[in-house]
Amino acid sequence: MAKRCGDMGSSAPVVFPVIGKLHNLSYQLDGKTYSMRSNGILRYETLPILAQGESYVEFLFTSTQETMKQYPYQCRVRLRYEVIDNKLIVTAAISNDDTRTLYYNYAGHPGFRIPLDENESCDDYYVEFEKPETMNIYEVCESGQLLQKQQPFFHEERRFFIRKNLFQKEALAFIHPASTKLHIRSLTKQTKITVDFTGFDHVGIWSPYHKEKKLSFLCVEPWIGHTDFYGYEGDFSKRDGIASLAPKKTSVHQYSITIS
Repeated sequence: MAKRCGDMGSSAPVVFPVIGKLHNLSYQLDGKTYSMRSNGILRYETLPILAQGESYVEFLFTSTQETMKQYPYQCRVRLRYEVIDNKLIVTAAISNDDTRTLYYNYAGHPGFRIPLDENESCDDYYVEFEKPETMNIYEVCESGQLLQKQQPFFHEERRFFIRKNLFQKEALAFIHPASTKLHIRSLTKQTKITVDFTGFDHVGIWSPYHKEKKLSFLCVEPWIGHTDFYGYEGDFSKRDGIASLAPKKTSVHQYSITIS
């Protein structure tokens, strides 16, 4: 059996080895130019099931000649989804099978229905960080890259209400938050969704913006690294926040979703 990582309307695509859109959908590495679609290559691949049980399933991505035309590394990504009680644990083990250092971004991209029930209003929902935050957020250009310009967002605050106008220009990028968890909550119910992104650098929060449509879901994206800055044309290995992995090594990233 196999699973397409972008199936079901991309409800939870796997983001690797870039986050968001590269400048002109291309990048430079060791003097060569490569092209890559939004959010990398994994989300467009059909992955075989490696193992499964009553409460878990594992998938395996292995680089091929075709993927290496976009991302010239021999590598593997083992994905594990495990349910324990009311918690979903998502683990990505990235292995560098190449003879040179591998550079990458990785992110989760789970989407949550907002509002949870049809008789509710999305205006009652808010995002609450674990700790008070004081931070600016980068502005985002129309093509999806970060701009070297920031706007104040939080000053010793923990929550903001979910409004579709916040997402007119792609995701809200929270760079190095103090929190390692956040919650999606409502004023009208006790149920909450908790995303634990311990070990990740940043977190993005996104919803597709449609002027004539209501907001219907929200994505919480734990990020290793972040999307490109607009106009960046340097080497891929020098991108701001890029992760590196030595040959024959494996790096493990894990986040969880709890409903309580």
